[in-house]
Amino acid sequence: MQQKDMGQKDSDVEALLIRERRAGLPLPQQILLYLDPFALFKDASRGPAPVRERALSYNRTMRWILVPYIRRWVLIAASLFLAIAPAEALAAEVKIFIIPAALAVGASIAVTVSFLIAAVYLLLGSKRE
Repeated sequence: MQQKDMGQKDSDVEALLIRERRAGLPLPQQILLYLDPFALFKDASRGPAPVRERALSYNRTMRWILVPYIRRWVLIAASLFLAIAPAEALAAEVKIFIIPAALAVGASIAVTVSFLIAAVYLLLGSKRE
């Protein structure tokens, strides 16, 4: 999970749910939190079984956080996709071929991220015993 890479502990993840705490972060970290849907979740893959169970329970409780991220990434994908046609028209006149391709790659990545977030949302909603 991302929070382990950023040096955050599980208690730090809960602290980031408070708007004032997020506002005090440096701008690059705020942008990362804006785009990273899993930064506010706990790592349920490490530690003893009770710790993993508590982290999974927390993640299931907080899965509602993923809904704005799904909307955000779908909007990013749609914006990039809609920008491809004007960029192709511009490239036909100016001979800049890289811009439409970059927009297409960005749109593909955003669609993939959207589907991944939606899959995690559905999986966190299912009860596995």
